[in-house]
Amino acid sequence: MMADKNQHRWLQGEVQDWVREGLVAPEQADAIRRRYPLPAEGPAWGVIIFSSIGAVIAGLGIILLFAYNWAAIPKAAKLAMVFGALGGLHGAGLRLFLATPQRNLGEGLCLLGTMLFGAGLWLVAQIYHIEEHYPTAFLVWGLGAAALALAMPSIPQALLATVLLSIWCGMERFGFEAPRYFAPLALAAVLGPLAWWRRSSVLLAALIPAFMLTTVFVLPGLDRHPWLIFSTVLNLGAIWIALRFLVRSRGGFPGAWRLFGLYGWGSFYLALYILCFPAIARHMLRETAGLSASVLAFWIGQLALTGLAWARVFFERVVQRRGVEAAEPGFEIYTVPLLVLLAVGGVLAPDLFAGWTLSGPCNLVFLGLTASLLLRGCRQSRLGPVVIGSILLVALSIARYFDLFESLWLRGLIFLAVGGVLFAEGFLYSKNRRQKSAG
Repeated sequence: MMADKNQHRWLQGEVQDWVREGLVAPEQADAIRRRYPLPAEGPAWGVIIFSSIGAVIAGLGIILLFAYNWAAIPKAAKLAMVFGALGGLHGAGLRLFLATPQRNLGEGLCLLGTMLFGAGLWLVAQIYHIEEHYPTAFLVWGLGAAALALAMPSIPQALLATVLLSIWCGMERFGFEAPRYFAPLALAAVLGPLAWWRRSSVLLAALIPAFMLTTVFVLPGLDRHPWLIFSTVLNLGAIWIALRFLVRSRGGFPGAWRLFGLYGWGSFYLALYILCFPAIARHMLRETAGLSASVLAFWIGQLALTGLAWARVFFERVVQRRGVEAAEPGFEIYTVPLLVLLAVGGVLAPDLFAGWTLSGPCNLVFLGLTASLLLRGCRQSRLGPVVIGSILLVALSIARYFDLFESLWLRGLIFLAVGGVLFAEGFLYSKNRRQKSAG
């Protein structure tokens, strides 16, 4: 996108020179400009980021300044300062935000006001000696930021709300053993539409891991059932990959399917790599007899959502033949539900799927996916798959170095083979890259 904008600006400048030198008529220049218009400018992220950072730092400075002199300030003056600062910053910020040239500055002032809103909650509680469940302050603070994010609308406010609501959910779980089961769904339902409407890859990139983290926070029996955490990461990864396919086949938000793919395949490869170790896999998928109803409900719910998502993928891919060109190769696609089924087998029948009975197929799948990435990257001259495939191949060879090959000379041969593969794929990638450039 940056290259496109630079090319368009270059062309616009050249057209002006052509008119001045008499090479083209003004009417022809206008026709060229209409044919190649400048792309729409996106948000000025440099201004937004630095103004937001400045707002956060300034907010912390004001909080510390008040804290240092707080005891000497009368109660009425304290309240006046808190509410005056909130009203003044939000009033000035909204006024500038509605004025298009100063929009980014106004957004920064509103963010500073939201920071002071959080500080004001604690200050008011201190003034009146209010003894309250302290995570509630983060909930109110986060809801305030979310409300402002939707009203303005504002991506920085939504990012702050995402962080605050995630902190609140974690505090409730680990501080008071009170999981807030609605927290992940609330994040997705309230801020997800804003990310989609504004086509904000930044907000979506924060929402996806926040959703995964808060989902883990609300899992029942975290200390007793590590396999449920593993299952959650695996199933959410499978759902993100399914959404990658479904969103990409429809278009409209290119950044969304890329992010779904990034988090989905990242979670998938992490889960697959864990299952490549027999001892770790046995611990992750240990005996599950006597599970509580809540644990079973979470696990079955995950599997149901994963099954629905992949049923839709297969329907569009096989029946409707939709989005086949945009999707990953069939081999990679089909390994996702395969791994989910293997994990289910490991949970339901840990004695049957013990040791290399489970880890052996996982190693083969991991190796096949690595080879597919390397071949596709070299064939299409794409650096991303080549780099990822190389990292995965090295990770798998290191894992098997410690637990499979006892002989040093055999280990040496394995590393020579891996080095040879990496050398060959580097040569093939460079060759195809040169041919593509020449063509």
